[in-house]
Parts: sequence; C-alpha cells; structure tokens
Amino acid sequence: MIAALGHSEDIDSADAIEEALAQCDETLAGRTPQAGLLFAGIDHDHQALLDAVTARHPGVRLIGGTTHGEFSNNGFSEDSVVLMLFQSDWVRFGVGVGEGVRADPEGAARRAVARAKEELDAPVRLCLAVPEGIGIQSNAVAAALGAALGEGVPVCGGLAGDQLRIEQTFQYGNDRVYTDAVPVLLMAGPLHLSTGVCSGWEPLGSKHRVSRTNGSLVERIDDWTARDLWVRYFGTAKLTGARQVVAVFPDDSGEDQEDFYLSVPFDIQPDGSMFFTPHVPTGARIRFADADRAQVLAGTEASTAQARDGYPGPAPEAALVFSCAGRHGHLGTQVTREHEILTACFGPTLPVIGFYTYGELCPLPNDPAPRAHGCTFVTVLIGEAP
Repeated sequence: MIAALGHSEDIDSADAIEEALAQCDETLAGRTPQAGLLFAGIDHDHQALLDAVTARHPGVRLIGGTTHGEFSNNGFSEDSVVLMLFQSDWVRFGVGVGEGVRADPEGAARRAVARAKEELDAPVRLCLAVPEGIGIQSNAVAAALGAALGEGVPVCGGLAGDQLRIEQTFQYGNDRVYTDAVPVLLMAGPLHLSTGVCSGWEPLGSKHRVSRTNGSLVERIDDWTARDLWVRYFGTAKLTGARQVVAVFPDDSGEDQEDFYLSVPFDIQPDGSMFFTPHVPTGARIRFADADRAQVLAGTEASTAQARDGYPGPAPEAALVFSCAGRHGHLGTQVTREHEILTACFGPTLPVIGFYTYGELCPLPNDPAPRAHGCTFVTVLIGEAP
C-alpha cells in the first residue's frame, strides 16, 4: 500500500488543495489512488476542495470533514488542509454516507455501512468514520456501526468539528459536502492494523452508579444529584472545560485505564442534573477523573506505544490519529507536543494524518465493542498484509 500525504497551510482553498495534491502526486508517481481522507479547517470552501480532488482523481473513494485543528507528520496546524490518498493492488475500499444522524443515529449508521459494503467483495477489516460532531449520540452511532459490520471489525475515527463555534460542521463523502451525516470508509482484504487508545486521565475515589438519566442528561448518581456529587469531589459547581470528567466503565470487571472511556460535562442544570458527552447510560458505573498536562501527554505516549507494539506486520505504511478538542484546550500552548510524540514514536517518514475532534471512536484495548470517547488520543496503524 502507498499512503501519499499532502498538507497545506494556504488560506486560499484552491491553492491549498492544489498544493496538497501536488505533494501527494510526488509520492504516487503516476499511480492511481483508490481512496483517501481529507480534513480541513471550517472556513475553507469545502466543495471546492472535493471538486479539486475528484477532478484530479476521478472515482476516488473519499471521506473526511471539518476539524478543530489538523496535523500530519509535517506538523500541527489550524485552518489548514491535509489529504492522504491510498493506492493498493490488494486492499479494497468502499464509501457510504448515512444522512440524518442526529434524529436517527442507528439508521444513518446502517445505511452508511450498507452502501459502502456494496462496493466490496472481500471481508471488511477496518471502518473509518467521520460523523457529524454536534448534537448526536456518538455512542449510539458507534454501536450501530459495529452491529452493521459484525464482530471483529474495529470502528475508528473522529467527530467533525467547527473550532468550538458549535454552529455547524461538515462531512465529506466522495464528491459531496454533507452536514448531519455519517460517512464511512471501509477497508477490506489483506490489511494489517493495530489501534491504541488512551487519555491520561486518572480516576479518583471509588465507583458510583448512575441511577437516573434522560438522554445526555445525568440526573442522579447513587442517591445524589449529579451536581452535588460533582461538588463533593471538585469543590465547585463551575465546570473546568475538559480537565475534570467522568470515567465510564462498560462493566464492573476492572478499574485499569484500558477498561474505561471518558465522558465530558458541558452544562449543569438548575435542578442539579448535568449534560455529558458521550452520553452516560443509566446503570453505568463511573469514577470522577482529573489530569494535568503531563498526564495528558503521557496518554498520547501510551496510545502511540500501544499501536506500535501491537502492529502485526513488519512495519506500518500509515498512521491515522484522532485527538480530542478537549485535549487541545487543556494542553494550550503545549498542544504541539502531541505531534512531537508521534514523531518520536514513529519517526519522521511514516505518513501521518489526523485531526482534533468533537469525540473519538475506537474499541477499548480489552473490549472489541465499538466505543465513543471524550478527551482521548486514538492511534490507528495500517499496512498491506503480504
């Protein structure tokens, strides 16, 4: 497999995508790519980006979307355009898009997978997804993608962003710009892959049971209102961005870092209930969690190391990474350290593409079920199997 990378910081969309395509063409050396990933800042002309890619490479199977920041092995940027194009003699690619994901997350996910599978004649090995990032039930989307794909297919990716304006995000599917959709890129055939998922957040205290919820609203934890228990731990009802969160345990089987995902609070209601994303189900066991910047960066190191050490082939041919907008905000001026950690782990030549998301998708290390995360760093390594 060839993974050709292009990354441009030009503010003009036409010039930016032309620069990214030219960089990819140098690597492709005349070969025709079958698929690609495209991530861009919210203020670009998104249809112009897609038109340029499909004009240069008609029929390319492409997904992507808008971000809270983009990165590649060329560096971290905001308002940039980053493109990765794949060429393989053996791996097959299929793209599908399901619209209306806010109102019908399960149906949109099923439709996306069904359409992508129509283009494939080999077992699916990986699903990459870039869903709408505002107002969706991300864990419902992840679960529905997993159910449509069947057991053993990792679902990875990130929710599209709009630089924290919380107004509108855009998703890309082949030659069309969408909103309120879930595009997926399926990879089938002889593919080696590994994943790493870690946050760095440290659970505090003992476990508690979420006793009553209403959608994304957590009303009661044990016999407390969510706010009152929050104040008991952190001393204030004022939210601190993404620093203080909850660790959600899928079952009661353990408290190691691999066994939980993070959910982030974003509002407290007058009655003491709290909104969280991804939503926390009734009956879930949780612990409150906190992290300083050093712990966040340690999570980045752990995620990249998990993927590196778990890769089954001799060497990966591309790295796909998805980090949270909450990590971006928490790290502040140290946000470029995540890119430095990637380079230290994989070297400067491995093609890397990624973006800062409104939520991450990846299985937990010890649980193959698709899972939505907050404040987490996801690493996916891929390569053609011999």
